[in-house]
Amino acid sequence: MAKRVMLAVAGAGKTYHLCNSINIENKNLILAFTNENVSNIYNELISAHGMIPDKTKVMTFHSFVYRYLICPFEPSICDFFKVENKPNLGVCVYSSPASTLLKGKKSTFNPQYHKKDDFRHYRNIYYEYYCDTMSELLMFIHSNQKSLFEKILQTLPMFYDNILVDEFQDFRKHDYDLLLAMSNFASNILLVGDYYQHSVSGDNNSGKPFESKKTYISYDCFVNNLIANKFIVDNETLKASRRCSNDICKFVTYKFGIDISSNNTSKGSVFVVNEDNAISILENDQIIKLVYSKSKSYKFNSMNWSYSKGDTFNDVCVILTSTADCILEDDFENSSFSSIILNKLYVAMTRPKNNLYIMSSSVFGKYKNNYLN
Repeated sequence: MAKRVMLAVAGAGKTYHLCNSINIENKNLILAFTNENVSNIYNELISAHGMIPDKTKVMTFHSFVYRYLICPFEPSICDFFKVENKPNLGVCVYSSPASTLLKGKKSTFNPQYHKKDDFRHYRNIYYEYYCDTMSELLMFIHSNQKSLFEKILQTLPMFYDNILVDEFQDFRKHDYDLLLAMSNFASNILLVGDYYQHSVSGDNNSGKPFESKKTYISYDCFVNNLIANKFIVDNETLKASRRCSNDICKFVTYKFGIDISSNNTSKGSVFVVNEDNAISILENDQIIKLVYSKSKSYKFNSMNWSYSKGDTFNDVCVILTSTADCILEDDFENSSFSSIILNKLYVAMTRPKNNLYIMSSSVFGKYKNNYLN
């Protein structure tokens, strides 16, 4: 059995590599965290093979958990919780009830909340599973009855020769724990992702494996943890960006300490926008403006830093916040940034194929009111 992790940099072609390296004669399962990522995988498979290979299945991780790890074993799961096996009606995407409710400045117990040993913690009154607790359900069973949990996961090699997981840095907490547990039963498993793109989505930003007791786990510790879980870690194959120019990669390496090189022949450069050319940049809709938040409040073509994850643009202008302006200083120390801010900036600054323009908050502030909706 092979357990491999491939750590990539922005624009290195994670999805491209994954889809082009599969053996279409094998039974492959490709998992991703979001529907958008699944769509990208479909496109890459069609581009690489002219079709979706007959023996290759692509789905979101939660769809897989529901269809293959819960539904076939529902009678046994219901027996475990000592409840009647009533047919489930699918999955609900809204969050499971929190344990407490905030009333004014006081927290009170939420009567709709049920503890983890109660099946109602995982399924609502309409017999729908909460999407955000399905992995937690399986990990709870694992903690209390390993035989049932092993029975569930032992089926993996029967159906799939290879399990491939794209953008695995999006997995957190119970989802990540279940992914690791699956790796112990799969015939072959490959996880592909970018450590420095974790915690940028707006959701699913806290907890294992990138955070422990509110302290973020360093890159080296993250790699060591994977090795401790008996993964072979490859951080060389996808260390060069196919998107970003050499100048942008050098800038990111110098400012953020991220080891990224370029496979792109573009002559794109990094430009600091001053008052003389700010208006021409803001008025040019061919240059997308990436702002920290509330992009819809501006008249110009814009997107939030974190929402640009996965996208590629020709030219990009990253508009800094007052906190991030210090990145333009010669003596900037990236340790002064939180991991979340650093990762969001890294995502934003690695979107262009050509030029990267950086506008300080002080320069933008002089014109901001002219562009508010």
